[in-house]
Amino acid sequence: MARAKTVKKADTKPAEPVSKKKEPKEKSAQGAPRDYAQGETYEEGEMIYHKVWDDVGEILEVGTTEDGIRKMKVHFEKVGVKNLRMGQVG
Repeated sequence: MARAKTVKKADTKPAEPVSKKKEPKEKSAQGAPRDYAQGETYEEGEMIYHKVWDDVGEILEVGTTEDGIRKMKVHFEKVGVKNLRMGQVG
């Protein structure tokens, strides 16, 4: 039984390497809010979704407590302003 030969086209270009550049974090203008996870880091102006409260909020400010815990202040549509923890930088 004869096998079919694989033929390469002469004018094909090699695939370009995929850039491993980090994409900027999603902002509210770029699409749906990110799910809140305590281990993630966030920036002011981002929109997040909190599963427990089933609520969407905008991050008003980001900072660090006196004992080095990263925190953020978020204004949610249903539950109001809340202080939440977030991941460590570095």
